[in-house]
Amino acid sequence: MTPSAASSGPGAPGLDIPSVTVAPGDTATTTLTVRNDSDIVEAYGLEVVGDCAAWTTVEPARVSLYPGTSETVTIRLAPPRSPQVRAGETALGVRVLPTEHPESVRVLETTVHIEEFHELHTELVPRRRRGWLRGRYRLAVRNQGNSPVRVGFTPGQQGEELAFAFTPAEPALEPGESTEAGLRVRTGRPVWFGAPVVWPFTVDTAETRAEEEAAADDGAGRASLDAEFVQIPIFPRWLLVLLAALLALLLAWFALVRPAVRSAAQEAATEAVQPRPTPAGSQGGQTPGADAGADAGTDARPGGIGAPASWPPP
Repeated sequence: MTPSAASSGPGAPGLDIPSVTVAPGDTATTTLTVRNDSDIVEAYGLEVVGDCAAWTTVEPARVSLYPGTSETVTIRLAPPRSPQVRAGETALGVRVLPTEHPESVRVLETTVHIEEFHELHTELVPRRRRGWLRGRYRLAVRNQGNSPVRVGFTPGQQGEELAFAFTPAEPALEPGESTEAGLRVRTGRPVWFGAPVVWPFTVDTAETRAEEEAAADDGAGRASLDAEFVQIPIFPRWLLVLLAALLALLLAWFALVRPAVRSAAQEAATEAVQPRPTPAGSQGGQTPGADAGADAGTDARPGGIGAPASWPPP
């Protein structure tokens, strides 16, 4: 080994540092042994490099060694429970920089196995919708886990009065990705009269995986939401009240107002057909002066019919 070099502990063939497995949100440790094979006292600075550097520390970060001695340092990994920490294998590197011989710097590497975790964040908007036969909702889904998933929706209702349709039915999401799905709720028959009917239901959002995987996961990554569809009647209550009032007015018209109007019309018609009274002094309906006119128009010839008698008589 060259002077001022670093080595791993025993039992790690092919790797400078033993591999380690860690779950996001937890802490895992591994070790690194630094040995001074030079003939001088040497100080070593240790720095984590690579994708794990943000959540990995070395304790202690600096060691001083006499020739022929070694020291084991601890590498502590604490990945956050975040979609940015992708599941799978990633490289971990530790740069070992000798103070006296910086040209002998080495980067020791290992493999970190990051475990999967599943978490879905779902929001249903609105939680309460009103309609005659159907209602529309929006489902906002975000993959808060660290692995790609395909999301499925499962509606639930105590009865069978409602039908559900999701668009899209099974969206695919990368870690940290969000999407929206439409939900349409429909009833089988309308409500014609009366009070609104409230239909409660639930929507479960879960990853569509194999049944054995879902059973082993024990419900993790599943989100359930409560909602309601309020079915309003076709003819509202105020319309029934209005129709009843109109019917009462119509009955009152036929029972009270119409007979009075009809009696008044009959009286007016009777007065119109009755003969007018004859003025005083008229005979047989003739107007005054009618006889005088008749006498004036008689034959005045002597001996004629209607001729006036001579006066005085001879």
